[in-house]
Order: sequence, then C-alpha cells, then structure tokens
Amino acid sequence: MSPPSLIAVDWGSSSFRAYLLSPGGEVIDEVASSDGVSTVAPGAFPTTLRRLIGHWLDASAGLPIIASGMVGSRRGCVEAPCVACPAGPRDIAAHLRSARDNGLAVHLVPGSSREREAGLPDLRRGEEVEIPGIAHAGGRLIVLPGSHSKWAILADGRIQCFKTFVTGEVFAAIKDHTIAGAFARAAPVKPPGPAFSLGVVRGAAAARGDEKRSGLLGALFGARSLPLMGKLAADDAAEYLSGLLVGAEIAEARRLFPDEEAHVAGAEALVARYLAAFAALGARARATAPHAAARGLHSIAREGGLL
Repeated sequence: MSPPSLIAVDWGSSSFRAYLLSPGGEVIDEVASSDGVSTVAPGAFPTTLRRLIGHWLDASAGLPIIASGMVGSRRGCVEAPCVACPAGPRDIAAHLRSARDNGLAVHLVPGSSREREAGLPDLRRGEEVEIPGIAHAGGRLIVLPGSHSKWAILADGRIQCFKTFVTGEVFAAIKDHTIAGAFARAAPVKPPGPAFSLGVVRGAAAARGDEKRSGLLGALFGARSLPLMGKLAADDAAEYLSGLLVGAEIAEARRLFPDEEAHVAGAEALVARYLAAFAALGARARATAPHAAARGLHSIAREGGLL
C-alpha cells in the first residue's frame, strides 16, 4: 500500500467517518464515531478532530484534510456556502473553504443547491461528495436514503438536479411521537419482509393517487388500525410503517426522475431496505460499491489542488 496522501472526513449531524487515503484514493484506514456535528460544542471541532484522528496526524504530519457534511454548515466549524447545480467535482473544489485553528487546517466542502418546482429551494451537505464517488460505476440515477433521502441525476460527471425527501425523519417522528405510531414504537427492528413489502405497495399507490385509494395521510393510520383490528401482527407495525413511507418516496420520485436503474448508496442495512422496496414495486435498482464518500472527497481534493 502506498503511503497516505490525504485525510478525508465525512462529518454529518449524527455521525463522523474519516478515511486515510493513498495517492490513488484507496482506503488505507478509517475511523467511525457517533461524534456527529450536533454533539460537538461550538469551538470544539478542532479538539474533537484531533481526538478522533490524532494518531494519523502524529504518524503523517502535514497531510491535507478535506471535510464534507454538516461540519461546513452554520452549525459546524465554518460555513461553506452552497454551490448551485449543475455542479461537478471541479465546481465544488473551486469553492472549498479553509478553516484554521490551533495549527490544524481543514478544507471544507460546500454543499449544493437548486431551485425546485414552484420556486422551492433544495439543498444538501455531504451527499455532493458521494455522488461523484458513485459516478465511476456508470450510474445516472443516484439514490441516497436516510433521514433526508436524496435522489439525483448525474450527467457528464456533474450533478444536474436532485430532490430531497424527508422519509427517515417522518418515520422517526410518527413512530416515536404519535398515537398512530404506538404499535410501531413497541415493535422490534426487523429486516424487510412481507409486512414491509405490503407497506411499500400501498404507500406507492397512495402517493400515485390510485383510484379508490386514500392518499398517504389516510394510509398512514393503517399502522395503527391494522394491528388494532388483528389484520397485521403488532410486531410488524414498524415494518409496515417504514414500507408505506419508502414506497411513497419511490412513487413520488419516479414522477420526477427517469424510469431507469437506480444506484443506491449508504449504510448497508438501509441500502438493503431500499433494494427490497424497489423489488416489491418491480423496479430496477442496485447497490453501489462502499466508500463512495471517500472516492468523492479524493476527486474533489485532486481538483482543488490538495494532492
């Protein structure tokens, strides 16, 4: 393995992941932590970073550090303003923002933004590095599931457009804070199965507005009424609720994005859930190779002259 040439950091609201990369972008070592941006006190980002990757800094002094995600937001270390789409690695690299504190220099990656339908703005932080990292596989339609799922179209190496769906956040809110989610709240975590697939099909139908079916708001009460009336096992309620929301997301997104194979990236369990949802709807999808964020950060660092 070649000696390290870059430290790439993917620092979101709830998690931290860092990669020690070779000149060619191979992952030499990595660090994962729950020290997300939301847990770091103002002004404590350099101290937290040294605690998490100090052993790399000691072993290879002077390595450039590039970081993406919420660490470059107003809540983070220093705000790196968003770049308007279409945007590729070169456009993003041209707007890197440097932050220096106590001898530690970090190059912060800007987020990206676009004007959606009806003039609604959309933006993201972190996903703009994963998408270039996926591009090498030839994917055009990229899906990044999560609290705020992102769907994006990539063409000529640039992100042309994207849309955010608050699927994961809505699931957590309903499950943890509503009467409709009471059965789901008590249900165990399971891999996606028949109850999930049933929810996916019904959620997609609700989002499409299929004749004689209620919309999504009406369908969501089924997460309570079905187990209450003995038509769904109580311990399947969370899976059913998850399926409703993921199915609705896919149906909504398919109205806006081309009907072609989706390349899905993210945490392994979440990717498996979305692949199961696509399969339940008879749609094509595949998982991408791991370390998309590391590959994307390496590409941006190269375009920004850090390598």
